[in-house]
Amino acid sequence: MNHQSSLECCLITEVYATAMEKTNHGIDYEGTWDAYAEMWQELHPELDRIGDEWIGKGAGAARTLAEYETLIERRFIQPYIGQEHRVLEIGVGGGKTGALLLKHCKTLICADISSKMLEATRSHLGEDRVSYLKLDGLTLSAIEANSVDVCFCYDTMVHLEPRDIFNYLTQIPALLRGDRLCVFHHTNILSELGWQKFLSEWHLNLKGQRHGSAFSVMSDRIMEKFLTHLNYEILVKDTQSVPRDCVWVCKAPIV
Repeated sequence: MNHQSSLECCLITEVYATAMEKTNHGIDYEGTWDAYAEMWQELHPELDRIGDEWIGKGAGAARTLAEYETLIERRFIQPYIGQEHRVLEIGVGGGKTGALLLKHCKTLICADISSKMLEATRSHLGEDRVSYLKLDGLTLSAIEANSVDVCFCYDTMVHLEPRDIFNYLTQIPALLRGDRLCVFHHTNILSELGWQKFLSEWHLNLKGQRHGSAFSVMSDRIMEKFLTHLNYEILVKDTQSVPRDCVWVCKAPIV
């Protein structure tokens, strides 16, 4: 690159950064889910635990909470997670999947960007074999390197923008040891149900801004590109169990 091109690149980068600082405040994942947790009991007075409203019906996976929990446990937890494993769950959603994970693992780290969701999960799961970690939405640096056997992220990436998903994927391998297993679940706009979900929300999320609970424009092909680029070993690609979405079981690379 010549001197002029290098200067132009620097100027463009500076202009871009300044514009971003002035105009783009990002997706408020934290505020969205804090507010949801605070309003949850009013929204669902008939339920006892936050997260029990997500039964997989819209995703074509189940018709009841019990059916959905059984699917998650039998397809994505029991075959891969053992009593010797220390598991990191990113995005705890009130502790529904955390309770399933605790039936199979040794210890569980519950990590979430929402302190209110962490409080709800703590009320549900308690302190025995569980620790809690508030995330900043960008880094996983608070988790010790080579300290986790399995990373589990279910019903969370469905709300994350592709770049945010990729950002987490770049950091997860350094945290893992042993079996280095990962379970990742995200929405798939290329499925029929995923496309219908997109059509129901696109007009509410325009000009590069969107609500923190909206579903991301994500696909199985994008995720496969992310995983292969970062040298994850894909063990399972499942587009059938949760027809709207895609669930991956993979092995993180050694870094």
